[in-house]
Amino acid sequence: MSKPQSRPFHPILANYEALGGPTTDDENSAVSFSSKAINHSRSASSSESSSSPLIQSQKSPKVINDRESSICWVEFIDNSRRIYTAQKLKCGVTIQMGEHVLEECPTVLEDLNYDLMECLLVLPASVRSLVRRTKIWLNRNYSYGPVNNPKTVKHTTAHHFAGWLLCVRDNPEKTESIEIYDSAEYQKTRTHYNGGGLMLHEICHIIHQKVLPGGLNNPMVIEIYRVAMESNKYSSVLRRDWALKDVESDMAYCTVNHKEFFAEISVTYLADFYHEVVGAGSLEMAKCSPPFVSSTVIERIENELTRTRKEKMTDSQRGNSGNINMRRNICKYQIVEDTNRLLPHCNKFFPFTKGQLRLYDPRVYKCFEKLWELIEGWEDQDRRRCESCVWF
Repeated sequence: MSKPQSRPFHPILANYEALGGPTTDDENSAVSFSSKAINHSRSASSSESSSSPLIQSQKSPKVINDRESSICWVEFIDNSRRIYTAQKLKCGVTIQMGEHVLEECPTVLEDLNYDLMECLLVLPASVRSLVRRTKIWLNRNYSYGPVNNPKTVKHTTAHHFAGWLLCVRDNPEKTESIEIYDSAEYQKTRTHYNGGGLMLHEICHIIHQKVLPGGLNNPMVIEIYRVAMESNKYSSVLRRDWALKDVESDMAYCTVNHKEFFAEISVTYLADFYHEVVGAGSLEMAKCSPPFVSSTVIERIENELTRTRKEKMTDSQRGNSGNINMRRNICKYQIVEDTNRLLPHCNKFFPFTKGQLRLYDPRVYKCFEKLWELIEGWEDQDRRRCESCVWF
């Protein structure tokens, strides 16, 4: 997912760790270092590569002492040399697949095709061509920074501008596309959204930038974000991946900034499913959450069921293995253990569905009705680039 802005590093700053380095996607075009500095650093870099066939390294000078002119060389991972192979999914979206992805995650393309198909089904026709021509870069893993002290990231993100990509010495052609840094982590995290919600979040970032008037600075989004933050309704909400933990509530991810607010609430707004949980309140996970498909959450529920069963059974009952009716009475959490059963998406944070949003925050709901009406009426001037697309 896109993250809050952080300070990019200068390739010849004295102490990379003191600066902290970029840890999240730079969503602003303003970068604090000049292209001349980057080019100078790269021209002076060593032609030697790291031992990894995936990631090459570059060297940049590092000042040892301000009072002396002595300089040592710090090797940085060069992600611009990563190798990708284009593969078009049945849904029409092109995946730029990194090396060794399918060795570790043989079903990831199947999951991505399902998620993207659901996104295309819930999104208005006006943006389907935009979705299909948005590339998705898929990695087995991803690190950046100094070779001897790299930063590893596992999230999924939308690259709005080239600033972050230049910071991590990556390919600026990834601008206005989506990147999955860790394919295994994507497959795990998507289950908390019951499938397509995670990818839909990133696609909504691209829609925010490319479709809404004013792009990422759309005044309607900024204003409704301010209103929502003042309401304090999102400071503590249920999150599905914390089900049956000691604490099931957290500050909603939509509170990070107005860009995350648009993407997160859009995922909820477009989840016009699970009507049975609408009106079930916002405080009890077992009542208001759609069914769980995450293996980690299901395991947690099963463990709780086992513990509760043992506590409730008498000595005479312990010889009985139990039955489905007892299990349902003990725990009202809904789970789907059949991995072949595909469910519609929901959000990871409450409100999980469109119906819940309408009841929980009517003002935000009405604003998003207007925003998505604008998106529905958008005219895609670049639609001809996707002439081979098959439309629903």
